[in-house]
Amino acid sequence: DLEQWKLVRHGVALHVSDEGVIEQFMGYFGLDELDWEHYREKYGDIHRLDRILKSEGKSPDDYKLAKQADFLMSFYNLGTAEVERTINGLGYSLPKDFAKRNFDYYLARTSHGSTLSRLVHARLAWEMGMSDSGWELFMDALRSDLVDIQGGTTGEGVHCGVMAGTVYDVLVSFAGLNLNGDIPVLNPKLPGHWKGLDFRFTYRGKTILVSISGQQIKISGNNMGKDQIKFHLYGEELTLSEGKSLIATIK
Repeated sequence: DLEQWKLVRHGVALHVSDEGVIEQFMGYFGLDELDWEHYREKYGDIHRLDRILKSEGKSPDDYKLAKQADFLMSFYNLGTAEVERTINGLGYSLPKDFAKRNFDYYLARTSHGSTLSRLVHARLAWEMGMSDSGWELFMDALRSDLVDIQGGTTGEGVHCGVMAGTVYDVLVSFAGLNLNGDIPVLNPKLPGHWKGLDFRFTYRGKTILVSISGQQIKISGNNMGKDQIKFHLYGEELTLSEGKSLIATIK
């Protein structure tokens, strides 16, 4: 029952360092640090660091390293606010910038052995205000199959998950689209060199068209009938109905 699950939830243990970093799994903080610069200088491409270590007779399980996003996936899937709410609900106190502290800590220990890794880190970096890092990671993900950044895998087949993920990142990171709540949310923040962005999505059977151009955003709907759809645009609630468009200024 619900009461039992509440007890289970409050019994979940986390290890949070003095710096506010959440341990990826029990025992992670006790693992050895890897000399990343040494391996970069020696091998250049260290995306598949797991294979490199095994070739040296070592185990990647002995080091603080990850092939792709691990604990940070909770931020990607749930959002920073929900992760913070959940952890606070367990009775833990976190610093205000705990999300960025965890991002910086684990990004420095990730080899991006999977092209999906950059996709996740790109969105998180963008959401945390690190637009330069976010754009660089996004472009790496976008180019992954176009220029075969892993050196030979594209010939065996393209990664459709990464391709779809880059489109999704455009909608979520750049257009600021969020459909997780009761009503759609839009908080556009395009890359500085982008002139605009047009896209459409389906919400409760209705087709919503969004056009961002310069400093203006236009939202309209198809097949609305007598229905109305409420939006949150930069925190302001707006109502969309058939035959009408919502026009606002980009903030």
